[in-house]
This record gives sequence, structure tokens and C-alpha cells, in this order.
Amino acid sequence: MMEHTPAASTGSRRQAAGKTWRARPHRATTLLVSSAPSATELRSRGAPDRLVVVFSDIEMGAGGPYDDFLRSDYLADVIRGYGLDPLRRLAVDLVFNGDTFDLLKTSSRGGWPTHVTRDIALDKMERVAAAHPAFFEAVREHLRADPGSRRAFFVVGNHDMDLLYPEVQAAVRERLGGSPGVHFPGFDLSLGRVHVEHGSQLDPLFYVDPARPFVAMRSGENVLGLSWATVALLEVVIPLQPLLYHHDRLKPKELVLELLPEVRELFTNGFWTYWTHRYLRELVSGDPLKSVSWTMLKELVRRRVSGDVDVAMGDALQRRMIESDDADLYLVGHQHEPGWWSHGHRKVLRTGCVRDEFMLLERGRAQVPLNKTWAEVYLRGDQVVRSHLVERVAPERPPGTTPDSIFDVVPALRERLAEQRASTDTRKAAQAAQEARERSG
Repeated sequence: MMEHTPAASTGSRRQAAGKTWRARPHRATTLLVSSAPSATELRSRGAPDRLVVVFSDIEMGAGGPYDDFLRSDYLADVIRGYGLDPLRRLAVDLVFNGDTFDLLKTSSRGGWPTHVTRDIALDKMERVAAAHPAFFEAVREHLRADPGSRRAFFVVGNHDMDLLYPEVQAAVRERLGGSPGVHFPGFDLSLGRVHVEHGSQLDPLFYVDPARPFVAMRSGENVLGLSWATVALLEVVIPLQPLLYHHDRLKPKELVLELLPEVRELFTNGFWTYWTHRYLRELVSGDPLKSVSWTMLKELVRRRVSGDVDVAMGDALQRRMIESDDADLYLVGHQHEPGWWSHGHRKVLRTGCVRDEFMLLERGRAQVPLNKTWAEVYLRGDQVVRSHLVERVAPERPPGTTPDSIFDVVPALRERLAEQRASTDTRKAAQAAQEARERSG
């Protein structure tokens, strides 16, 4: 081997860019080399002993055409299938990952209250449960068949925050036969190396402080600490449910607004009046659900400029998958689009939704039901053996629960817009009169 001794080792001077510099002499370096490097262990995943089935965004409502998932008999058959061969040999966990029950859009006492007390939450939960006996019966049978190895978890989403009330949890558990295998972990759940959360806590529109799920009214009564966006939906959008119940199920949202510009105008005007008048008035009056934050203002401006109307979670879980070794699999719902991201053996699965949704075709002249999707995870102990998304053809909705045409609402929309404009003109006239009195006084 040829050796090379640099001139710097002799202490010689060099010229560089008109300057003279002296290289430092080399010092002896000692290299410590392990005489017996440890072996790299080859680990086998082995055969699974547990199956975790994760459903999100089922959104069972109180029945009728406004209910976004009427076919709980379909879901009941799916659940029963996980108790049959060859899966019967495995322990099976059912995870209902948020928005299982559409308590957000379920009315109570003739409206959609923003101050959701325990009694209101119970009323809504009982209405939904009464409309979906097949679901509760199937889960109850599943748990009863093997109490030692079967469990059901209900993670909280932005549509079913009412599950945070212990009394609502007790009502669900009672419907499921009082099984000790029913669990309510809150906003997220860890099962071995698997992390599960609905996703609304990653969305600036719907984030709530998990340490402060309830807020106190002046009367001392606790109400759900709903996010500012949830409150806005309850006060502006959800009261339009009798008119637009089906349009909320349509994709893409941008095309719906393009084909029905009256919907965009109705929402734009309604939110402008809400934020500039009602919200500010109730903020000043001390409503505990009304507040102002930089996150809220930034999100309002962003959506006003972009026209974006969909929920969004960003890429927080994808980054966590790459940067952290806390979990090998992350499961999330909230955005009703299935997705799959990988980093080596780590993975993020977005499970899509089970509720009824439709894709618009031919400029609104046709619509096709979207398939149902959820996730299956096979575990051995705490370790993930394999995981994947499941896709099934959607069942048909009962007759009379889907409008004949998405354009049937146009006359009613124009009537609402006329009323809205008249109300705006009246308010502006009153404001101008008040300003005139102040100038003359």
C-alpha cells in the first residue's frame, strides 16, 4: 500500500490567495475497535393472536332521511362476521374511532343546542340508540360470545363528544348488556404498538382542550366544551339540515358549491352575519363557549381566502411516524378519505368512513355511492404483524331517504336568500339610523 505524507506534517509554509499559513502537525490518533461486534438480531413477527378492527365516522343518527347511516343492519352483519371461522380463534377488539354516533346533528328539545348539558346529551344518545337496535345487538352478542378475549372501545370524535359524560357512557354500556369489555378511552387509544385517534384533535377547527372537556355556565351547570367551529356549525349550518341534509354527503364539495351557487351565498352571508354580530355579542355577554384566539382568527382568514370547506388534519401523524419510535401503526379517521403512508415497517392508515357518501358525476346528473372502508390490524402480543384497509360495497339506502335530484332545493334556497337579504337590509337601515342619531345628538 502506498503511503502519503502531506507537506503539512513537515511544518512547511504554503501560499493561498496571497496569504501564508502553516498547517498544524498531525497528532497520533488511537482507534478503539471492538474485537467482537454484537450480532444484529433477526426478529420474526410470528402468528397473530389478536385482531383489532377499527371503524371511524359511522355517524349513526336518529333515523329518517337526515340520518347519514341508516343501515346499521349492514354493519351488524360485518361485526358478526368477525366472530366466525377462521377469525373465531383470535381475540377480537372492536374500536369505534370517533363519530360513531352523530350526536352533533341530532336535535334535542326542538333544536340544536350549543350548551350541551348531561340531560341533553342523554336525550340525543337515547334517540340514536333507539334508531339503531341492530348495531347494539351485534356488539352485545360479540362481547357475550367470549368475554375474556373480546372488547369494544369508543373513542371520542367531534360528532360524539357527548360520550365524555359518564352518564352517556353508562347508557351505552347498558345497551351493550353491561359488559365489562366496553371501554371509553377518551380522545385516543393505545393498544400495544398501535396508536388510534379520531383526528379532530389534529384539526384546528375542532381541537378541544382534553384537560377541560366541560365548562361551567353562570348557573354552575357544566356543558360540553365544544370547539369554536363546532359551535358555529350548530348555529349556522346544522339548522339548514332539513334543506341540505343530502348535500352534506356529496363529493367533491367544490363541485356542489359550483353547481349550486345559492348554497355558497347562503353560507357566506350566514357566517358573515354570525361572526360580525351574534358571535361578538355573545362573546361580550360572557358565553363560556365564545372566545377569540390567534388559531381561530388565522383559520378563519385562511378559509375565507381559500374557500376551503373540508376538514383538515395536516401531516402531524405522518411526521410522527417518521420521527418517533412510540408506535409502529397510527390509525386515524375524521377526513372521509382512506389513505396509506409508510416508513419502513411503520405505517399511518386513514380509515375513510362508514357513513353514506356519494360521488357526483356528469355535472350533478348522476351520483354513485362510495364504498365503505375500515381497518384490520393483526397483533401478536403488543407487536403489529400486519395491517390493511378493508373496502366493501355500500348497501342501498331505504327508499325515500335520498332526494330525486340535488337541484330540487334551488327554489327553497332562493327563498331563504331573499329572506336573508331582507334581514340584512333591515339591519343596515337600523344601523344607519342609529349612526344618524348619534351624529345629531
